[in-house]
Amino acid sequence: MRAADRLWWYRVISASSLVDTEYYAAQLGLGRVPASLAIAHYVSRGFRRGMSLNPLFDDVVAGWELPEVTRVPALYAYLVNERETISIHPWWDAVTYGAERGGPGLEAAWAKPNEQLQVSAAGHEWTLTVAEVRRRAISAARQWRRVTRTRQTAPPRDTALVRIVQAHDRRYVRKLVQVARRADECDVLVPLVDVDASQWVSTALLADLVPGVRVSGHRRGTSWRSVLAAAVRGLSASTVVVLDPRAEFDDSQLDALISQASAGAAVCAAHRAADGTIDAVGAADVGGARPYALLSGLPGDDLTGLPESVDVPLLSGRTFAMPSAVLRRALDDVDDAEPDALSAMSRTVRDELPLRALPRVSPVLDEPAFAFAPKRAAHRSARRADERDRSRAEDVLEEAGFRVERWAEAGQGHVEPVLSWIRPHPGARRWAVKMCAPAGKQGAVWGDAHFARGLANALRRLGHTVVVDAYDARARSTTSVDDVSVAIRGPYAFEATSTGVNLEWIISHPDSLTREEAAGFDRVFAASRGWAERAGRRWGLEIETLLPCTDTDVFHPRGLPRDEDIVFVGKTRGAVRPSVVEPVKAGIPVRVYGPDWAHFVPASSIAAKSIAHERLAERYETASIVLNDQWPDMQREGFMTLRPFDVVAVEGRLVSEPVEGLEDLFEGAVVTYRDTEHLVEMLSGPADDLFPDADRLRRIAARVREEHSFDARAVVLDRVAREIAARGR
Repeated sequence: MRAADRLWWYRVISASSLVDTEYYAAQLGLGRVPASLAIAHYVSRGFRRGMSLNPLFDDVVAGWELPEVTRVPALYAYLVNERETISIHPWWDAVTYGAERGGPGLEAAWAKPNEQLQVSAAGHEWTLTVAEVRRRAISAARQWRRVTRTRQTAPPRDTALVRIVQAHDRRYVRKLVQVARRADECDVLVPLVDVDASQWVSTALLADLVPGVRVSGHRRGTSWRSVLAAAVRGLSASTVVVLDPRAEFDDSQLDALISQASAGAAVCAAHRAADGTIDAVGAADVGGARPYALLSGLPGDDLTGLPESVDVPLLSGRTFAMPSAVLRRALDDVDDAEPDALSAMSRTVRDELPLRALPRVSPVLDEPAFAFAPKRAAHRSARRADERDRSRAEDVLEEAGFRVERWAEAGQGHVEPVLSWIRPHPGARRWAVKMCAPAGKQGAVWGDAHFARGLANALRRLGHTVVVDAYDARARSTTSVDDVSVAIRGPYAFEATSTGVNLEWIISHPDSLTREEAAGFDRVFAASRGWAERAGRRWGLEIETLLPCTDTDVFHPRGLPRDEDIVFVGKTRGAVRPSVVEPVKAGIPVRVYGPDWAHFVPASSIAAKSIAHERLAERYETASIVLNDQWPDMQREGFMTLRPFDVVAVEGRLVSEPVEGLEDLFEGAVVTYRDTEHLVEMLSGPADDLFPDADRLRRIAARVREEHSFDARAVVLDRVAREIAARGR
């Protein structure tokens, strides 16, 4: 099957006129190759290293917008999709270029080598011909193969920003643009560590065009310390800021790093690991073979108890800022094989300047570590505990709300604290809300994440301390400090933790639930009355109905006028969603907000590829009608989604697939259709004829906000958790 796939990809690409053999040969380190060999190499292995067959096409950038791009070549995916809508390069806008010429931008530009392109990056703009962009790309491609880059000079600056880029990073453009915007005030250095071809070529073009951006190349296996040493060699800047390639930062976080280091301190970020738990807030020599990473394994929400900067015994991680003279001396004292290089560097200079961690500089390490993979560590003898380090570590943990009961061996020669939570007042409980969404920006757009945050805020209003665990942190090593865990059961299964009260709230995907899973919890709730009764009888378990609800912090009316738009918000889920596609086919002007719709509806129907969660209330309130559908198992088992609650809470109007109890609950603010033919018929008539008048909608919305808010649900969960805890005493 894989050979057949490659043959098909080859044929589709061969039929296009987009293959530049000289450009591809440059990436291979050759003068020229036949088109047949270039395409064959690309579809078999080249695309996996971000190699591109066309200098106007960045495979990494294009792949961000295309389906299955980890499995299929980006150029093939582009050719079989709606090409007019796909962004294919970071520095020129093919979508706008094509729209002005009535076709796909890449094909239009490639056909005219002397055509001028508007190239823009980081606030700078240039006009280059297609031939000039091609010439620069070929030159950069040859450098990628050799991993060399002509040394560039930069005017003196007070601060140097070192933005390391690693392979396969689909967010690399945003990272480059952020630091390039500071090139007027900072010396910007971009070490490229074993990057993909498209990343190298596009970064080189940026450096050619933006004064003050310098690029260097480094082969696979180069150590982090070696990359830093090369970056700071010959630097004139007095302060150096180094950013972990796995993370994205906002501008305020960069400013905080620069400000602290410019004032004479050495500081590090308080990163969160890929699962959302704290990676480290500095480190301390507490005994053991390696330093203890402060607060490691605790939820990211525990950072909120700390001040903006925290004095720490040692720095930790790969994001830091310090005076450049201090950094040079520290680098000289550290070996390439040191696995905790920043901690080791800071140990040599901590008598010279303050060492601090910045808890507000806490981005998630979203990307895997393709660069600087740890080498197999040699056996290391335990370092003697520094009593000052232990004392300071205990102080930092206490600031965050934890008491160190004792220090204990934790395996592999590590020493870690045994913690207890410091209860702020007698009625407070520590809750852990566990969700199916991943951590970081990837999970931030999930409905499960908004649900978890809404519930967490409601529980906080009851006086509790609440943390939210991403799915990969559901069984984190620090669950023993939690009093209550509530698993928000969506598409993935949960196991109860071994300590505290365990609750499970099933909000979707009931078909994947088993009796064994449910029986492990102290109490189970379900967002369907019918399913709760049926499953409870079938399994011999008590399952209590707890319907979905709305976050009234976000979803409340703003008094905005209603327009004529029929709106749908959501993903395609990789399949046809008839509630959207059939009305569009019938000529109904549905406005779609969500990714990956180009395959299913015309571009004119796509209002945006996303809409911010905080803007949903406004969109729902102003829409004439909001459309809703369900996962098949949810519809069958009577599970409502959040959308009806959110829409009605803002005095909006919803048309939905039928779900048990839906119309009765919302008293006419939600109407259901029998089938898609009925849906088209409903949407073809006046919307006002389907729904109650404005006064009636206002009263329904007020009741929904009162009875079906996260605050109302939090009261129920809190009562049950207290009852269970009381029985256990």
